Amino acid sequence: MKNKLVPGILLGAVIGGAATLADKSTRESLKQSIQDAKNGNRQSKPSAISNIKDEVLYWKDAIEEIRRNNPELEKSLKDAKDTFVEKKNNRLNG
Repeated sequence: MKNKLVPGILLGAVIGGAATLADKSTRESLKQSIQDAKNGNRQSKPSAISNIKDEVLYWKDAIEEIRRNNPELEKSLKDAKDTFVEKKNNRLNG
């Protein structure tokens, strides 16, 4: 096998997972999580991914609201961007 990256990653994941299970509290937590999943119970606290998703959606909505309510501001920001890009191009070409 020429490419050893993927098997190496998988082997590392297996070894790392086994090493973490050496801790008794980790094993108990894993057992409880599996039991909760089997019973259909969800965690009471949202996951980190869920929090990040909510944060991104909030900022996306906030930006869209600003764009809808302030078309002059959006035009000014685009003009400023165009000016900076033009100055950068002039500096690189001149």
